[in-house]
Amino acid sequence: MKTAFIATFPWLSSIAAAGLLRETVSRDAALPQLRGAFRDVVSTHAIPMRKHKLAPSTIHPALHRRANVPARLKNIYDVYYSIDLVVGNQTVAVSVDTGSSDTWMVQEPYECVSFWFEPGGSTPNCGLGSGFKGALSGGTLPDLPPFVRSYVDGTFVSGFYGQEDVTIGGITAHNQRLALVNYTYWHGDGQTSGLLGLAYPYLTSLDGSDQNQPPYDPVFTTMWRSGAIDPVFSIALSRSEDQGNQTGSGPSSGQKESYLALGGLPPVDVDEQTWARTPIHSMKAVPQWGFETDERGMYIIKPDAFVVAKAGNGSDPDVELVRNTTQIPVLIDNLWIILTHSTGLVNQLYAAFDPPAKYMSTGGLFYALCNATVPKFGVQIGDSTFYMAPEDLLRQTARDPTKEWCRIGITDTDSPPHVLGVSFLTNVVSVFDVGNSEMRFAARKKY
Repeated sequence: MKTAFIATFPWLSSIAAAGLLRETVSRDAALPQLRGAFRDVVSTHAIPMRKHKLAPSTIHPALHRRANVPARLKNIYDVYYSIDLVVGNQTVAVSVDTGSSDTWMVQEPYECVSFWFEPGGSTPNCGLGSGFKGALSGGTLPDLPPFVRSYVDGTFVSGFYGQEDVTIGGITAHNQRLALVNYTYWHGDGQTSGLLGLAYPYLTSLDGSDQNQPPYDPVFTTMWRSGAIDPVFSIALSRSEDQGNQTGSGPSSGQKESYLALGGLPPVDVDEQTWARTPIHSMKAVPQWGFETDERGMYIIKPDAFVVAKAGNGSDPDVELVRNTTQIPVLIDNLWIILTHSTGLVNQLYAAFDPPAKYMSTGGLFYALCNATVPKFGVQIGDSTFYMAPEDLLRQTARDPTKEWCRIGITDTDSPPHVLGVSFLTNVVSVFDVGNSEMRFAARKKY
């Protein structure tokens, strides 16, 4: 079967065996008991996020994901959730990324270059917003190698490290190490000019051609190590085009629906009875990566089951069609749009649409008629099963050229790790608890 993702797995055994300086967070021996004894409270540092869509691209339909870490290409629609960072005395818009660790932004002026297969003579347009101007107050870090990141879609950034105070939601990471980029090929949303990486320090060590730099503390790690917040953050992602700067009491009036909350929960409604918890696994959980030691880098979990069901009608109950209890490693990544899973399960899901879904080479993904009967798809974590809303499973806003077929929010892949992306995360509040090395989820009430 054709697949919508292209897998690339650079050999990482040498990295895992190199004995690099690595850091893990100790686990709290006294974890709270399940519901309602979680210590989570709504954070006073909850920052509204803006959602941006990027127009479809026929040249590079890919997510900006590190090329020196296993990754896949995504679907043809890029979606970014952004916030404003205060960097020194400047405000810079950046995309929030739970799948990387570095914080970087372009420094104006910078050089935007063309990709090798773009037509000759065309003017490069990296699609970046206003970047950082001038110099960092803490200066550059000349004893370090250059900052270089390359991505599987061919994009790359190049620049240097420096130090500056970085403030988010009233919390400041003082003398924070970050990177300024002055040379790039990028495919941006026209508003953001960099990334805020929220993953573990270990990912910062995969740097440059030798990939042998000791890790450093990213922005979030610096904040919690200073005692400014507890070692936890959470996200709530909206499926609407909310700009995060309006007021009101509902989606129609611009209610804030997307948040990054530092040290606690976002101010959104959840079903308190659905809270579930699961450990965060090390990079070793993905055997194909070749790690021999237990280093946490990304947010990797192993759901207890995946469920495909036929939705009930009126008094008719749901009919469970498939329950796959194979525990596979799954990344929680808010910059991935489509949820990915093994071909066998996804084929059963496609067949459960009425009429069944079909592959479209023009979009490189599976589509179903926009008025098709949509099955249910759920991810079981602990005793809770989190079902995707029909509008996330069959994306009415992502249509083929005829406008009759809508894109399905799940695609197939036989190349791990699998990913729980935006099409799943818009249905839950996700808590990233690095202090306890676990993730917690609760179903969002309809919004």
